[in-house]
Amino acid sequence: MRSILSATMFFTLLLGGAAVAQSAAAPKLTLELNRLEQSDNACRATFIVANGFTAPLEAFGIEMVVFDAAGLVGLMTVFDFGALAPGKTLVKRFDLPDTGCPEVTRILVNGVARCKGESIDGAACAAALTTSNRTAIPFGM
Repeated sequence: MRSILSATMFFTLLLGGAAVAQSAAAPKLTLELNRLEQSDNACRATFIVANGFTAPLEAFGIEMVVFDAAGLVGLMTVFDFGALAPGKTLVKRFDLPDTGCPEVTRILVNGVARCKGESIDGAACAAALTTSNRTAIPFGM
């Protein structure tokens, strides 16, 4: 009985440790909406993106949907972040044309439009993608 209990505890610890190691090793691709600010006739969105993969991304683009004050889709577009070296953090700004920032009530990450790297595809990027937000409007998936 004691050996069965010891074996059960051993495998529980082993499998639990493997899960922790696997989750710690899982790559992350982080996308933060850092700021919205008015720039002439456009609302300028500033994003911070970080490549947590061990390989470079040759291309990375996210399809986003911008909602207006009535909750309607105002703009649906792909923001192209370009190439990202492994471990690289990049700040990018995108202008939302003919849009006042007070009119933007939500930005939805609709999906990964482009993601290309050595042994990395759109599915891997989608699985690794996490979002955060420093603005007053909802942002994320």
